[in-house]
Amino acid sequence: MYNGIGLTTPRGSGTSGHVVKNASALRPGQEARNLQRQRDRDRAPKAKPVDQGIVEHNRRRQVEVECLELQDELEAQGCAEDEVEARVDTLRKQLLQNLDRLDPSRSRKIRHFETQRVAEAKSRENQRLASALRVEEGYTEGAAFDRELQELRREKRLLERERQALEDRDP
Repeated sequence: MYNGIGLTTPRGSGTSGHVVKNASALRPGQEARNLQRQRDRDRAPKAKPVDQGIVEHNRRRQVEVECLELQDELEAQGCAEDEVEARVDTLRKQLLQNLDRLDPSRSRKIRHFETQRVAEAKSRENQRLASALRVEEGYTEGAAFDRELQELRREKRLLERERQALEDRDP
């Protein structure tokens, strides 16, 4: 047996025990397709765009949770019902005014089923990484291998330099 393949002993099997690759099952060109499939699997998936409607809903939901927590706290203290409603309404109005600044991730940890929050956090991380690596806004994967596109970009840079040089000469 070699690397867990083959018989432990060839005795009584009618074979020599020599392990040979079975190439009869492969058709011509199949290896290239298998390599391409493996490359496709290894390539990172593109990030899903964040649905702003769901993010907005989660922020409003967080506002309501904080209002309910305040209401429970005030009721436990024995405050009057009118006072509880008034304080909860003022808190709700204050939080709704600052809704765009409300961070939904500060209230609790992200759970595995909250895909929108995960996607939002991942997109922020990708933006920071892209700015750190100075990746252009309209970057497309594989564009460096497109000779025509690279030639157009080179010509555009040359024209821009010439225009800049003319502006510098003429004050």
